[in-house]
Amino acid sequence: MASILGTLTSLPAYTLFHITWLLHSLRRPLILVSLLCLLSNPSAAIAKCKLFYTTFLYLAFCQDKKFTIPKDDASQHFSTEFGGTASSAPSSFKSKKVIVIRHGESTWNDTFNPGGRNIALFILFYIPNMIKAILTEAYFFVSGKESESWFFDSALSTKGVKQIEGLRKFLQKEKMRLGSGNFMDEREEVAIQELLNVGSSTGNSMVVSSNLRRAISTAAIGLSDRFAAQNKHDDNILLLPSLQEISFNPDAQTILPPGGMAHPTWCDTTIPGVPVEKFSGLIDTQHHTGNKALDSTGLIRLNQFVSDVFSSKCEKDVIVAVGHSLFFRSFFQLFLPRSLEHISKKKKLVNGGTVMVTLGEVTLEDGKKVYMIDPKSIVVVYGGFGKHTKK
Repeated sequence: MASILGTLTSLPAYTLFHITWLLHSLRRPLILVSLLCLLSNPSAAIAKCKLFYTTFLYLAFCQDKKFTIPKDDASQHFSTEFGGTASSAPSSFKSKKVIVIRHGESTWNDTFNPGGRNIALFILFYIPNMIKAILTEAYFFVSGKESESWFFDSALSTKGVKQIEGLRKFLQKEKMRLGSGNFMDEREEVAIQELLNVGSSTGNSMVVSSNLRRAISTAAIGLSDRFAAQNKHDDNILLLPSLQEISFNPDAQTILPPGGMAHPTWCDTTIPGVPVEKFSGLIDTQHHTGNKALDSTGLIRLNQFVSDVFSSKCEKDVIVAVGHSLFFRSFFQLFLPRSLEHISKKKKLVNGGTVMVTLGEVTLEDGKKVYMIDPKSIVVVYGGFGKHTKK
């Protein structure tokens, strides 16, 4: 038994040695071929080099995660009926439903995070998986695929696609129950209607997404049945830079240039009901201003996001927002009452996790706007927080 374990644990080092030896032996032809490929598409090579440089700057100087949740509690400005402490609702009060969806696992997660995998197996295959990731990134670089990357603005992994297909199948199943009266909570039925844009909710909602590829793909795949019917309804995925993930890692840097066309990744070419030739037209980039600023923080974008929800960018009553784990956990921490203990403040949404809330806005006398989530409005539609999941 000990000898078998010893053999298994030596496999990563054994694999690394032979791959290193092979690359060293072929270094000259590989360098020559790479140079020829780069020279054949210099604009793509320059774009990638700029991405490497930008990533270095963010790793060294980004302030994105360096913020604290303010002590000021907005609940004093909202009525007790909405979960606040004010005796009555201010005349300026507005509210919208927001349905948040976390993206599926990304290629970055697949390489660096165990996820639900066995820790021993993750460690055992860490080096081979890292080599695979590096070689894939090198291929994208030398082949001029400037809109593709394993590490930068990482796409969904194979597991991530399965997770989001799970959400799509769940919505298909729940659609069959609409109007049956079999929902434990009628708000769940409302959420299904809004997500699929069907029934009495038709035309009442819109889908917005982070400007990162894994979120865009999650929206397109998970809600594909909604978009397959877009010949009936003017429906698309609006990119909001305010939803960009809170992180300084390369996977949180967008590849998409300001206002540029969103190209399909490997997992967007076979979406049911969404032909690949129509994918780019499904993504509305009119508000996409490029990568988050180097001096930006998560707090700035969180406040911008809730402002966007009530702005002319988001004219519908229900906003389906597809984004990221740290962003949404911070969303609950910032906009739920400070005194409230809730799992959403401590645990991340699982991949594909879908939750509906009611977000309120009040304009104060000085013109400042404050926002709060009604604690009673939180409804887990699919997945959930941490290990507390619903399927």
